[in-house]
Amino acid sequence: MKYILIAGGVLILAIVLFGGMDFLNKYRTRFWIEDGKFIYKDGVITNREKELDVRRIQSIDFSEPIFHRLFGAVKLDITTPGDGIKIDTIKKSQAISLQDILYDEKSYIRDEVEAGASSEWPRVTEDEHGTQETASEVLYHMDGKSLLLMSMTSGALGTFLALVFGFINLIGANFLIERYFDYFEDAVASIALAIGLAVGLFIVVGYAIGILIMAMKYYKYSLEMKHDDLIVEYGLLEKKHQSVNINRVQNIIVKDSIIRRMIGYYSLSVTITSDSLDSEDIDGTVDLLPFIKRDRLYEIVQHIFPNYHVEAPTGKVPGRGYRRYFQVMTAILLIVTAVVQYFWFDYAWIIGLVLILVFVASGIYSARNSGYAIHGNEINLMTVGFFKRSHYVIKQEKLIEAEWVYNPFLRRDDLGIITLVTAAGILGSRATLKFIDQQDIDIIWNWAERSTSHAEDFSEGD
Repeated sequence: MKYILIAGGVLILAIVLFGGMDFLNKYRTRFWIEDGKFIYKDGVITNREKELDVRRIQSIDFSEPIFHRLFGAVKLDITTPGDGIKIDTIKKSQAISLQDILYDEKSYIRDEVEAGASSEWPRVTEDEHGTQETASEVLYHMDGKSLLLMSMTSGALGTFLALVFGFINLIGANFLIERYFDYFEDAVASIALAIGLAVGLFIVVGYAIGILIMAMKYYKYSLEMKHDDLIVEYGLLEKKHQSVNINRVQNIIVKDSIIRRMIGYYSLSVTITSDSLDSEDIDGTVDLLPFIKRDRLYEIVQHIFPNYHVEAPTGKVPGRGYRRYFQVMTAILLIVTAVVQYFWFDYAWIIGLVLILVFVASGIYSARNSGYAIHGNEINLMTVGFFKRSHYVIKQEKLIEAEWVYNPFLRRDDLGIITLVTAAGILGSRATLKFIDQQDIDIIWNWAERSTSHAEDFSEGD
């Protein structure tokens, strides 16, 4: 009993000590704007001070977890190409005021990044008295129908499975799965039918729950433009508020799947540079329009990025490159199917045949849609994988690397693989065209070289 009391006392002391240190740290936290710098200072025993150039701030985001919302607080994240600043707890009113002040400060500071001759940055309009004021407008608001369709076509079942398996991995609840299947085996005489019903019910219920999760995540999704910053807001239980500076965008990505194309919906995202290690931000991708009609999407893109030429390129993969999109996976499936058929399951060939046909169809779809189009200092790349397309729009000055794969097997058919890399997060954004003609590789390579024409060649020497 004595040791239990001692352990409890130590635990309470630790909670009070660390909680008190955290409280003092938040109490001593200060931040202000001075001479175009955002200055942040905190610390109890050791003082820490950070300075951010306001011009280099790429996004000012805050989220409202359920616990924070009870106290009217938010988490604030100020992102730059460097480390940025994260404030775990701040009053929502303070966060909004700080955000507005930083936006105003940025709008009056001349940015050294050129945004394009066809547009004035920041955008300005004239009020009824003829004086100029900074534009602020809501570009898009997702309605209930679009929210439901997006949730149904956004991998809802995969979201549910990730949640379930994460829960199982956390608590090791394998006995729940065993009891679930035992219930159906007791209720249905046929084992095969019982397993079929159990799996079918799991898929239906999981899909429904996944739809609900996605709908709550993107509830009341909206896109607004204020000054030269784009702002997205969404969420039911946890409200999120993200922003991105237009001038800091590294590339534009338009995505779709074969199902979404059938109903005419696409998505739009952009990439920015950041050294954040957060799992959600590590690739630097910011979703601007997760689900929108094609015509409306291109209208908004033209409005936001008038200096970009967005055009879906036609397929460039020659006929001799088609089989390379599915031959490796087909060979693997043949081997696996043969082993399962021989040792365990007499009808494995049926499943294997269906999977092979799916991957062959996916490979042909990828080959037919992969392509590029060059317009001056800009390239449009269409990359495809398993019935999903990603349309990258890249400016020449944003390109940081080009990679070209050319091995003996590709050389025999005069084919190649090329990858263009732009800055995004800490990993970079990579757009890869596979198995296109060598002449097309040369065209893209020469275009990429023009963006680094000042570079010196060290490959040859005396």
